[in-house]
Amino acid sequence: MPQLDLEHRGEKIGLRLWTLGFWTQETVLDLYAGEGNLSRLYAPHCKKLICVEKDEEVFKRLEETVQADNVEFHNCDNMGYLDSFHEPELTFVDFDAFGCPNVQMAKFFERHLVTRALMVNVTDGSLLNFNRGASIDIEKYYLLNVFPEKRLEERDLKAKRGLKRLLPWLAETFVHALAARYGFSTHFVYHAMSSKSNVLYYGFIAYPETSTGLWATGKTPVLRFKKDVRVPVKTLRRHLKT
Repeated sequence: MPQLDLEHRGEKIGLRLWTLGFWTQETVLDLYAGEGNLSRLYAPHCKKLICVEKDEEVFKRLEETVQADNVEFHNCDNMGYLDSFHEPELTFVDFDAFGCPNVQMAKFFERHLVTRALMVNVTDGSLLNFNRGASIDIEKYYLLNVFPEKRLEERDLKAKRGLKRLLPWLAETFVHALAARYGFSTHFVYHAMSSKSNVLYYGFIAYPETSTGLWATGKTPVLRFKKDVRVPVKTLRRHLKT
């Protein structure tokens, strides 16, 4: 079982390896595998590793870095791979998109039926978009139309101030919305803002939906937001303006 590297606590590598040891891993999916820095650490701890990388030059380095008999390589775009994705024995997935990962996550859960515990690790670089002068439609990519149309004003949603503090809440809201839409339950394990850049790392366990038990269901928070939309909208505006 890989141990959490104390020198990387709160950073991506340490958190990924820590959650990798939660249980015996069957199939691990590494989306945007890059040059394989994490993939080579995943390979010894799973029965099957799937690495997806679009860039041809980076893909060549990935194949050189990760040399193991249990690895399956795909030189393609993540969304293209997910179009035909079918891995029922999946137990661990790593979303490491450059920017907002939510479109890929929505596509993944649209394709993947959660029938067993699945550890999901995410790198959310949405704040990097703001640093480059771009913007992101928070209502579309995070809230999944949970709130009434146009209830959140555009000028509030595209504000930069306060978003760093608010991003973990938005990410959790998004995951609960996915759980409600695709019928699984969730338990958040961690979230941490990188100490070196404005990147959010978070992880959660997705598991078959149940109406009882310690963690309850992924639907609960979403139903509460629909019942009384005024409180979260007011909170969102307050944080974005501070």
